[in-house]
Amino acid sequence: MKTTDNRQLTIENLLLGIPMRTFLQTTLLFVILVLGLVLVSGCENPKTGSLYDATATSLPQPTITSVSPTGSAFAGMDTIVITGTNFSTALGDNSVLFNVTSAALLKTTATQITLKAPLVALDSVAIRVSVFGSPLFSNTYQYKLLAGMAKFGTFIATETATSLAIDATGNLYSGFSSNGLEAGVAKFTAAGTRSVYAPSTAGVAIWSGLKFGPGGFLYAARNARAMYRFPANGGGSGAVYQALPVGVFAYDFDFDQSGMMWIGGNNSSIYRLDPNKVLTTFPFVGQIRSVRVYNGYLYFSAKTDAGEKVWRAQISTSSLGTPEVYFDFGAVYPTNIANCITFSSDGILYIGTDSPDGILVVNPDKSYSAPFSAYSALYTSSISFLTWGAGNDMYASSSAGVLMKVTVRGKKSAPYYGTTM
Repeated sequence: MKTTDNRQLTIENLLLGIPMRTFLQTTLLFVILVLGLVLVSGCENPKTGSLYDATATSLPQPTITSVSPTGSAFAGMDTIVITGTNFSTALGDNSVLFNVTSAALLKTTATQITLKAPLVALDSVAIRVSVFGSPLFSNTYQYKLLAGMAKFGTFIATETATSLAIDATGNLYSGFSSNGLEAGVAKFTAAGTRSVYAPSTAGVAIWSGLKFGPGGFLYAARNARAMYRFPANGGGSGAVYQALPVGVFAYDFDFDQSGMMWIGGNNSSIYRLDPNKVLTTFPFVGQIRSVRVYNGYLYFSAKTDAGEKVWRAQISTSSLGTPEVYFDFGAVYPTNIANCITFSSDGILYIGTDSPDGILVVNPDKSYSAPFSAYSALYTSSISFLTWGAGNDMYASSSAGVLMKVTVRGKKSAPYYGTTM
């Protein structure tokens, strides 16, 4: 007679007597219990066998005591320094929020955090600092972030801003197109209120240059062989002020302190038109896009066989000096164009470009920067025209027709001599 293993029989009988679903649920529960015991035992404090660690410490709460620049900074442009206490010396352990926007940190010490102002333009923004290992945010510090560049005035969807000028009282004038056709000149107060200065002019595709000149008249160029002038105080279309020789293109111009009009375009000469409409030529072969008189010199951006550069030539009573390269634009942007130029009163050159940087700022020592590049989503394409306004305001229009106000801290315009005559 065979003997039977009672233990094995008992297990088999048990298994046969339990429904399969119940068996699987029981097995799963058993596995979960085992894993839970393993995890709990791994999290125990090795000294006490408890999950609670009485020796654990947290870092102290960070505090903000001051922010520089005092009061406000330009969003997307300025470097901000936060001074306080209990910051981490490890850059990545700090976080700074402007409301809910994180700032890009540049460097840190235990008492200072240096960062780039985020692109959030608000009259009142709450700054808070958090430090890894500290359970509390810092105190809230109220601050202002200002827009360095913003849309200005009112143009509807079918209208695009073109050339710009400023009058003696700081009003802005903008040529504009509607549905691709020249539609006249709009006048804007410094507050942005729009009115009609001049209706459209027959035969004009675009005003490529605008400046106020002697007698308070608004003068204009349209990349053709004539200079135009609008009636005093506006109200009428532009009319030919002076015809130019066949084959001459007047794209842009400016007035010097003697009332001379200096004209440039895609020509073999630079042209001077005096108040008696006497025309004088000075040799220069190139495509001149922008003209500006500053500190006794005629400055102009031009494309020549030598590339894209900003030139200058000294103005004398009866002549124009030999043009010389002032700034080698092509060395900075080998494939881009210097569309327009203007100067601040202290000799800083502003160049509107077709690069993503928008406006290139060139110091007298020829060092340069592109502080407005953070606003590329606003102008979306090239900066085509620039003019200064009153105070530290500059105005710009893009090739997409966007009219903008640019705020330049601590700067003001070099003289536009035509507005003083």
